[in-house]
Amino acid sequence: MAQEDYLKKQIDQLGLVLARLFSDLLGRKEKDQLDDGVETVNQALEDELGLDIQKLVDIPSDTLIDTLKTQKGLTNESLGKLADILLFIADNREGDNKQLHEQCLTIYEHLEKTDTTYVLDRRWKIERIKKVLE
Repeated sequence: MAQEDYLKKQIDQLGLVLARLFSDLLGRKEKDQLDDGVETVNQALEDELGLDIQKLVDIPSDTLIDTLKTQKGLTNESLGKLADILLFIADNREGDNKQLHEQCLTIYEHLEKTDTTYVLDRRWKIERIKKVLE
């Protein structure tokens, strides 16, 4: 029982870390310091999950959700926050971000299928990503 409480607390803390990272990214974009924000995200993801953005991109789409949920312990809420961070980076970082968009789409579509609540914003993101990938 105590171990379950400890794991839940760690998962909840990861959600808070992801929310803070996203907020930090938004602030850095406004100050034209997005590259620094991406490095901060990379370091935090490496510290918390043992994955950076490139490693996330390199995970095959068909195993992404299993890897993040089973091996890394992410909840649907944390997956949504992670996808928001990755989408923000994909939309604002220079260069080819097709693979990053694809990973975001994989996460959002998983959430769309498994979440009991319909989220219009998530549906809009799915459609927008699909247009970008056309």
